[in-house]
Amino acid sequence: MYYLLQNAGRKGNGMKKLNLVLSLFLLIPLGGCGQKKPEESAALKEDNSLIVYTSSNQAILDVLEPAAEKALGLEIEYISLASGEGYARVVAEKENPQADVYNCGGPAEIDQDTSLFAPYVSPHNDELPEAIRATDGYAAITGGNTSVIIYNKDLCPFEITGYEDLLDPRLKGHIAFGDAVASNSAYYHLENMLVDMGGNPAENSIDEKGWSYVRSFLENLDGRIIDSSSAVYKGVAAGEYWVGLTYDVGAVNIIADGAKNVAICLMKEGIITKTGGAAIIANCAHPDNAKKYLDWLTSKEWEEQKVKIPGCIPVRTDLDIPEYNDIGITSETVVWNCPSTWTAQHKEEIVAKYQSLLEEMNFGS
Repeated sequence: MYYLLQNAGRKGNGMKKLNLVLSLFLLIPLGGCGQKKPEESAALKEDNSLIVYTSSNQAILDVLEPAAEKALGLEIEYISLASGEGYARVVAEKENPQADVYNCGGPAEIDQDTSLFAPYVSPHNDELPEAIRATDGYAAITGGNTSVIIYNKDLCPFEITGYEDLLDPRLKGHIAFGDAVASNSAYYHLENMLVDMGGNPAENSIDEKGWSYVRSFLENLDGRIIDSSSAVYKGVAAGEYWVGLTYDVGAVNIIADGAKNVAICLMKEGIITKTGGAAIIANCAHPDNAKKYLDWLTSKEWEEQKVKIPGCIPVRTDLDIPEYNDIGITSETVVWNCPSTWTAQHKEEIVAKYQSLLEEMNFGS
């Protein structure tokens, strides 16, 4: 192009206007050949490319990116976005998708509007525990978080096995529990105990039997509610509390950081795992590559690599799990099917009743 412009300048005066137009025309592509914005790149990638909206943390991406490209032979571009931002982009770009895979949330987000996504069922879906398998025909389950109890083995006078143990009067004032109104980890425990201790946990019933347990549990807190989620597991490890209601990643990380005086309890009454997942964006530029990617992302091959990252809890039960990531889930663990979509339907009413109970019991006064 530089050669053409130089030679155009040598023509006679009669050609000046034409050459000026030609020069300006030739210069236009020059200004557009620089680095493209991620939003513009989807339609311009080559056939072996893929664009993924992801909320995965950098520790996972550092392993995921080279592993996926090696396994699939694809050139993958990851655009890191918060959950809400990722979903908002998919909505805004519905008529002209700028990515191929949405991996910024899970079934709760994906099922809000399935027209945004292409139908997909992972070939590995049936390899997951039945309670956390995808059933909507769109989401591919790639992870999850589970509510757990941790306790200080040096201080707690007995082994904790479930929610029932938390009513022991010896624990009064020694239990760390977060603000279930503001903290997701605390709210999910509230939800879990309502289901576990209710009259029909297999149907996720919320009834007076469950609320009666919550009242008794709150009495054993002796008026103490923790403001910070991390203060729960850190406080148990530091000996400030004997028992804490937390989530799997927090418990695993405090042990990985060197706390050898705490143990993890999966509630004998039953646990609930809130799943995360990915989906193929409808009308994306590379649907075949997206399907290959999700097939691999849900495979045992990737889970075997992912589980080696500290704090990455697997959703499968057929893996050799490093001790630092093993919370003890087995085929014998009671797991209730209470998905994120159920939470979306019931959270408002649960929180409202919980707040009324706190006021009635004079918490915070």
